[in-house]
Amino acid sequence: MEFWLEDDIEESWLELLKRIEGEEQEKERTFTVTDINNYLRRIVNGNDFLQRVWVKGEISRWQVYQSGHAYFTLKDEQSQIGGVMWRERRANLREEPREGERVRVLGSIRVSKRGGEFQIDAITIVREIDKGYWWQKFEETRRKLEAEGLFDLKRKRQLPSFPQRIGVITSPDGAAIRDIVRIARERHPGIEIILFPSLVQGEDAPNSLLKAITLANSEEVERIVGKIDVLIIGRGGGSMEDLWAFNEEIFVRAVAKSQIPTVSAVGHEVDFTLTDFAADVRAPTPTAAAQKVVPDRQELLDRLKQIEIRLNQATKNNFRQANEHWLRLSERRCFIDPLSLLSDFRQDVDRVSVKLEALTQNLIAEKRRQILELSNRLAHCSPHAQLIQWRERLHRYADALRSSAEFSLSQYRRKLELLANKLEALDPFAVLQRGYALIREPKTGRVLTRIAHFSERQQAEIILADGKLKVTVDEVVKNNEVTNAANS
Repeated sequence: MEFWLEDDIEESWLELLKRIEGEEQEKERTFTVTDINNYLRRIVNGNDFLQRVWVKGEISRWQVYQSGHAYFTLKDEQSQIGGVMWRERRANLREEPREGERVRVLGSIRVSKRGGEFQIDAITIVREIDKGYWWQKFEETRRKLEAEGLFDLKRKRQLPSFPQRIGVITSPDGAAIRDIVRIARERHPGIEIILFPSLVQGEDAPNSLLKAITLANSEEVERIVGKIDVLIIGRGGGSMEDLWAFNEEIFVRAVAKSQIPTVSAVGHEVDFTLTDFAADVRAPTPTAAAQKVVPDRQELLDRLKQIEIRLNQATKNNFRQANEHWLRLSERRCFIDPLSLLSDFRQDVDRVSVKLEALTQNLIAEKRRQILELSNRLAHCSPHAQLIQWRERLHRYADALRSSAEFSLSQYRRKLELLANKLEALDPFAVLQRGYALIREPKTGRVLTRIAHFSERQQAEIILADGKLKVTVDEVVKNNEVTNAANS
């Protein structure tokens, strides 16, 4: 099929060339653009293969007009093609595609009648799961720079309220610089605009933009043209790949490091680039950027006029209030009869002097009383008087100690006599004095107190009060035997 298509196109071009050569030889005929465009339209629109094809790519600049028709751009890493989806076909979509999404489009390839551009007449659009190449690259770069803090709001600087010199980085041939200059001249013609020309689209655009912003921040520019107060970076709208130079990492870093406050005005209001996040202020369009940066001269003059009116009115009011205040002060008694004010103070002085004298007398009397009390305390605390008191106290303590010692001795004597009597009563020899005797075993000295301890012919000692006896037991008689003998 593809070879047939190439052969068919080649034969058509050969036929056209033959016609052109023949007509040039005969009449030197020249074709119009419309002739060439119509010829191409007949070839493309009449090709059956191109009337129903699936084309995959990334959606860019999806725009819906008031008519309900949607116009878009379908692109990949190297090429792009325009597309259109009519209102009745768009109504059948489950969900409309978004910027940066990768899709598959079923439609017919046609050449537009007026523009002569290739475009796809979409029948349906199927969204793919993964995002498009450019959108994915955008997100990866955004996350990387955001993690480094390049988009932190704390880094954002305020724009100067009254800039004298504005720098603009954009294409010198684009509409952006014309819009900025027009707005600046309308709002404040006295502000100087310095253009730093740069490419804004294509492979060389990032390096060109980097050179422009480096030049704007250089000391050489400041020495030649003066200090630039604010820098506008912008261009008109376009697809994501058209605006991709403003997403390049090297340029976004340069914007973040700029010593001059920056305003990003890239594309239209719906377009977003990484430069918008790195700049101090983001404007939806170059026109809006000029409105943000350039103060309205007429508005400032009106504000100054209002301030002048308010200042004059405030000055008049202050003079009037000061005059009224002075008149009220001049009518006061202190200015009319100042000596009359002293009478009150004189009476106060007299009252204070009387109180002061009374307080002085009371203070002197109190001090005298304190001196007398201190002298009495001093006399009472005299060493001689204390010595006499301590001597008397010592005699009392000695008498008391003597009496206490004698009393204690008498008590101990009585206790000793009682203990001696008890000891004497408990003395076993005292019992022997009353006629009792103590019987012991001669060898062991064991006291024999029971009849069971004795046996016939047993040796024993009898201890008396004045000595001892050694005896031999002839007979052992128990108490019951004695009792029986006496009864018989």
